[in-house]
Amino acid sequence: MDTTPLIGKSGAAETAALHESAMLARRFVALAFCRADLLFELGNDQSIKFVAGATPAIFGKNTHQMMGLGFPDLIHENDRAIVSDLLNSAENLGRFDDVVVHLKTAKSDSSLATIAGYRVPDFDNNFFVVVKITRSQKTTTASEAEHIPQSMELEAKPTRDIEAGVHNKESFAAVAAERLKQVAAAGGDAKLTMVKIDNLDDVKKDLSDQDQSKLMTTIGGILSGESIGGDTAGRIGDESFSLVHDSDVDVQSIGQKIENAAREIAPNSKGLGARATTLDADANDLTEEQLAKAVAYSMQGFSSGKNISNPATLSAMFDNMMAETMKQVEAFKRICATRAFDLVYMPICELKSGSIHHFEALTRFRGTGEESPYKLITMAEEIGVIAEFDLAVAQKVVSFINKQAAAGRGNPIAVNISGHSIQDAGYVGELHNLLKKATNLSRMLMFEVTESAEIKDLEAVNTTIQGFRKKGFKFALDDFGAGAAGFDYLNSFDIDTVKFDGPVVKRAYATDKGKAFLKSMASLCKETGVETIAEMVEDKPLANFLLECGVHLGQGWYFGKPEAEPSAFRS
Repeated sequence: MDTTPLIGKSGAAETAALHESAMLARRFVALAFCRADLLFELGNDQSIKFVAGATPAIFGKNTHQMMGLGFPDLIHENDRAIVSDLLNSAENLGRFDDVVVHLKTAKSDSSLATIAGYRVPDFDNNFFVVVKITRSQKTTTASEAEHIPQSMELEAKPTRDIEAGVHNKESFAAVAAERLKQVAAAGGDAKLTMVKIDNLDDVKKDLSDQDQSKLMTTIGGILSGESIGGDTAGRIGDESFSLVHDSDVDVQSIGQKIENAAREIAPNSKGLGARATTLDADANDLTEEQLAKAVAYSMQGFSSGKNISNPATLSAMFDNMMAETMKQVEAFKRICATRAFDLVYMPICELKSGSIHHFEALTRFRGTGEESPYKLITMAEEIGVIAEFDLAVAQKVVSFINKQAAAGRGNPIAVNISGHSIQDAGYVGELHNLLKKATNLSRMLMFEVTESAEIKDLEAVNTTIQGFRKKGFKFALDDFGAGAAGFDYLNSFDIDTVKFDGPVVKRAYATDKGKAFLKSMASLCKETGVETIAEMVEDKPLANFLLECGVHLGQGWYFGKPEAEPSAFRS
């Protein structure tokens, strides 16, 4: 009797291998769904070979209908190129981790999701992508942006350069850092290049508005087209641009394309010349936050004309930046300790009568003349040493007020408090101690909380503010309208005054919609018992305009420039 198994040894081994492969696949799917909603297996052409998950609910198609579709086609068009680039870059390392993208789903034009990808040799070396849906979010298209109300435009921080259509300086550093980290995580080799286009401003002067627009959008298109994902280029100065790109991009050809385009658009103008500096990303050596700072530092140096090609890596640039920052911190601490700064006082006046209401104390660091100390103070906020300086300013103002009071003269003075300092318990305690030592000081001293540093615990800060207000000290919210956070602050803080940011005032003065916005905000403040101040009041027509809008007070050169000892203090 033949007892030979129907499946021979080789067949049994094959069956066992298939069983092991199936078990491995099930374990892999189970592992994927521990952290995701969908699992895709992609071929070398990025088409879908296998999918698991609730595809009907998310994409409106069953798993069979999903087969053969290109995975990038499931991504919103704004993110499609970067996803495709990441998949290509992952050929080297075999993975990329947690990239936030927008999907085109059945319920939303743009549903926010996190994706991660892994190449699995046991499955024909195919690439597996896990997708976790986070929330739906409507993407604002360029056409929709034209219909955003003017009031919203006044609050939103723009992220695009209007002329070139690329990221502006403020947004590019963060975008570049994110892309550099993503490409590095996928095993790719990205670089940061900065391009200086000589004579750009002169060429534009010789062109019509239409040709100027054509030239700038062409330059933006060339740079974006060579960048990672087709959207990692930015304008970092009047004639300077930057982009993150793959290592195989010919940087010299970018400059040549720009020069050729300029010759076609402006054949009779002085020719453009493009010069480029490229830095290695070495993104794995830095966090994304450190990368963003290194990019910003590099942009600043390049735009100011510094030679930044040596050292030629972002990590070295970061080291240089930190060394320079530490020198600035030490210098700033010496300024605080030695009181090596002066105060000038700028009048804030009644718009209706022109009479002085109070003064604002402004800082002037010795050796810088009339130059604004904004950059140094911003650095001190970022490093966390601003509270010491804010206290030193308050001490100087209190001494000045006491001196004026002894002479039988003086006007109320407002002192700035950084959003960082008002959250610092040590600073708040020291300020309370300072104010205890002077009598009747509350009639002469006011405070303006600036929005230059983010306030996180709004309830706690409001409690702090009320502690001072109970003692009779008035509080103003400075820089209102400069950022969307101002509305949260106005809603959360019980304050006495709101100061409208100067650029917001200028934009409001320029358009009918802007006037309606400012008028409505002034009316809201009036209804809630909050006084209003407008910055940058430079002439009588603007002062009259603000008065018509219902603003109470004005500050600007129309009423007087900052002085060390205004005439009101000398009378």
